[in-house]
Amino acid sequence: MNNGTPPYFGIREFGAKGDGRTNDAKAIQAAIDACGKAGGGTVLCPPGVYFIGSIQLRSNVQLHLVAGATLLGSAQRGDFSVFDRGVSDQVRDINYAPEHLIYAENETNVAITGMGEIDGNGRAYFGPVTAATNNKYSIKNKWRPIQLVAFVNCRNVTLEGVTFRDAPGWTIWPLGCDGVRITGIKIHNDPRGPNSDGIDIDTCRNVIISDCLIEAGDDCISCKSDKSKKPVLTACEYVTVTNCILKTTCCALRIGYEGDHPVRHCRFGNLVIKGTRVGISILAPRKPGFCIEHGPAIEDISFSDMIMDTDIPFFLWTGADVVPPAGIRGIRFHNITATTERGCHCGGSEASPLEDISFSNIDISVRGPMDSEFAKEVPYPYSEWDYNTKRGIPHVFYFRHAKGIRLNNIRVEWKKAAGAWLSALRTECVEDMSINGFSETGKPRQA
Repeated sequence: MNNGTPPYFGIREFGAKGDGRTNDAKAIQAAIDACGKAGGGTVLCPPGVYFIGSIQLRSNVQLHLVAGATLLGSAQRGDFSVFDRGVSDQVRDINYAPEHLIYAENETNVAITGMGEIDGNGRAYFGPVTAATNNKYSIKNKWRPIQLVAFVNCRNVTLEGVTFRDAPGWTIWPLGCDGVRITGIKIHNDPRGPNSDGIDIDTCRNVIISDCLIEAGDDCISCKSDKSKKPVLTACEYVTVTNCILKTTCCALRIGYEGDHPVRHCRFGNLVIKGTRVGISILAPRKPGFCIEHGPAIEDISFSDMIMDTDIPFFLWTGADVVPPAGIRGIRFHNITATTERGCHCGGSEASPLEDISFSNIDISVRGPMDSEFAKEVPYPYSEWDYNTKRGIPHVFYFRHAKGIRLNNIRVEWKKAAGAWLSALRTECVEDMSINGFSETGKPRQA
């Protein structure tokens, strides 16, 4: 991108109306293409509501939305371009649609900036909320652009200042990108929107996410490593997330789950997590039918300086059938205060135990009742989704199939807990565990 004063390409000069009815995608695309051909610069969106289908970004182009400018996504499939990268039908059916509202592939120095908004128009895709849909909206016509804004195999991607609203699926999806900076953005998705993630970092390197407010109906921020979607990189690594506020009906931070490539060398700190089902979820499954042949190796991840109000603060889980090199190793939790109503499951598998896990300076205040479903024992294997439908683990910390566990300065307060809670700490099949300071205040009230 031009580091001096960039040439400006106003979208109205290319025919954009901004009346909220006329499809302005062709006019905006013409401005982007002209800017790219000129060597780069800024495509300027002045105040107005610009109704669009797909647009494609170019190298060295900054799409700048001034305050009062809104890009409003169409809900008609015919308004979307097909960016089909040759993924299999199996992958596409699971979680990939070849249409996106904003897309870039194999581009360098691409940016979306400004104080304007991108409205994904998710409300036009969603049907009624029912018990059968687990209190989420259903999907009309069985189609939606599952990733609203997609960057595929790009270098030097910048998102700054923009507000994203009402995505019909994942909001921002960098795949195979090297150098991603996302700062000062806001994401406001309907909490009942199915799969309405905030930011999904998929097999990317050198990523910084900072100073963001994210409200989502699914994971706020996830780091995954899905090689089935053919990224050019072979690991999700060197990711830093800091100074963010996260709120969701699902997981604030999700590490792993999708993919066979490693997820490693990531840092998460100075975060406020509120109103979530799970604060930090780390999953290493094996699902051949889901294009996960052996599972990810999740290594060298740290979480520090956080405040959480969540149903479950920590959920670490390895599938019983994962095979090497899959597993969860070298995970650090430090300086975290959490309010919770369920216990934390930290379980590996017989074949792949958790390794080298430490919790230090952790304060947990337990609220709410616990039922007696697992009063005798926690089943093995324990499903990664058991916490969705069951009250959960009756131990504040539950470790199974793990080695190299370090607990330092852990404090549990039972002041608002009630029901069939059993203990603050339970271990099974754990090797090499050290405890240096573990205290409890009060005890659960009997229901």
